[in-house]
Amino acid sequence: MKNLISLDSLTDIVSNSVGILIIFAVINLIHDNNKTYQLEIPIEHRTELSPAFFMIKNDSILEMDTDVLFSNATVQATSGAAINERLFTLDYFDVLGKIDEGKGVSFFARDTATWPKFQELGKGNSKLTTALNKLDANKQFAFFFVYDSNDGEASGNGFEAFREAREYLKTRRIKTGWRPVNDEAPANICQDHFGKRCDFLPSYLGDIR
Repeated sequence: MKNLISLDSLTDIVSNSVGILIIFAVINLIHDNNKTYQLEIPIEHRTELSPAFFMIKNDSILEMDTDVLFSNATVQATSGAAINERLFTLDYFDVLGKIDEGKGVSFFARDTATWPKFQELGKGNSKLTTALNKLDANKQFAFFFVYDSNDGEASGNGFEAFREAREYLKTRRIKTGWRPVNDEAPANICQDHFGKRCDFLPSYLGDIR
């Protein structure tokens, strides 16, 4: 019986393991090609503001027009293309969709060649600048789905693009939130029409300095 682990020892092991995980979460440093990106932990905050959604992959940022996306998803659903949670085209900048009862509509980014580049931020005639400038700080906040790479390593350009967009929005007093995504854990937006059990609260970073 001496070889058995006591309850106290087991509690210590669990506590230490949780502590290590918390340390990693708080540090939250993302490395890529000798670059380091420090990002706040995404924490959900309830708000009366409405989310404006954006998707980031590599160095590109796409405004997600939910009216168009959900309208196109509805067409696919009624035509039978969305049966059995199959991927279908949304006819929107090479973004694919999938309908799920618990997640609403999930979105999968493919070719980003036609997406605006984050380097266009601040240029008066760019679509990205126009999309960000139209946000109303009293009514909206920006929520970013930021792609990481499929091999488990962070995509540096994607996080760099997010940081640049967030800094740009800070100057306009726009709150921002984000969530890392990939094909295994895709971006998703809830809408009752596609999922009665759908419950996803977008988060934003409340401290704007």
